[in-house]
Amino acid sequence: MSLTDNYFQLYDLPQQYVLDENVLRATYRDLQRKTHPDKFADASKQEQRLAVQYAAVINDAYDVLSSPLKRAIYMLKLKGFELDAYQSVPMGGMFLMEQIELREELEQVMNGPDPEIVLDKISTQLERQLDTLQAEFLALIPQINGASTQDSPQMVVDGAIEVVKKMQFLVKIQAEVGHLEHELLDD
Repeated sequence: MSLTDNYFQLYDLPQQYVLDENVLRATYRDLQRKTHPDKFADASKQEQRLAVQYAAVINDAYDVLSSPLKRAIYMLKLKGFELDAYQSVPMGGMFLMEQIELREELEQVMNGPDPEIVLDKISTQLERQLDTLQAEFLALIPQINGASTQDSPQMVVDGAIEVVKKMQFLVKIQAEVGHLEHELLDD
């Protein structure tokens, strides 16, 4: 195992967006078992340091590969497209308006008569939107990988970046929903 391997190679997985979560978890546990720093407590300082580095990379790789959003960002990065370099790619006015309305609804949810019902509705809506965006990203992958398309390569990349940015937006709102749900449980 090399620390320079990409995360898919590290986990011996195909470099694709849809992954078998059970295989990913099993491989993670296996890699942890083989390289956990505790296993190297009696080893040399260099071996201990390497074990810590391996464990960090294994954990980071699992975090990235187990998250559809992070996996999409990572796949773009592997193709040479850093998300931060594409700040000018717009997300579309309709999408942004929908998100503003969602945020306004979230701000009012705690003062409403049935916050649990509203949060469930918003959560379901977010899941559907994320599922749609993930399907859009999946459909763009062959084109990003060079499959022929009527669109220019830049249009394809811009489309993928836009989809991922939308996913980021929705994941942030999901986190806010989760926070509000915890607040309700704590009351």
